[in-house]
Amino acid sequence: MKVFEKKCPNCGGNLDFKFGERDVTCGSCRRKYAVEYGVDDLSQLSEKAMEALKSADITLRPVRRMIVLIVAIFIGISVLATIISIISMNNSRAEFERKKQETQLEFEQQSQKMLDQVW
Repeated sequence: MKVFEKKCPNCGGNLDFKFGERDVTCGSCRRKYAVEYGVDDLSQLSEKAMEALKSADITLRPVRRMIVLIVAIFIGISVLATIISIISMNNSRAEFERKKQETQLEFEQQSQKMLDQVW
């Protein structure tokens, strides 16, 4: 895949090379050159990259939707766990209050029996 096209200073032929290559050989005169990158080369690379993304029709919408779905599921599970925890605490508290009343009633009955025996 050609990324950059420049002209050979010797013969005017095309120097085609990929970004990152350090040396390029002219296809016409076979002269070798060291590749130096400038700001224009980087902007050309980013334009080519954008063209490649557009031609490949790459979009992040499905990824974003998946992330939103995962976050929504996580929040839903968190809310459900909180509700279950609150219900469990309320049930435990109700059970504690019931046992407390039973114990208090039993204590009063035992106390009354002891008082009745004494009198």
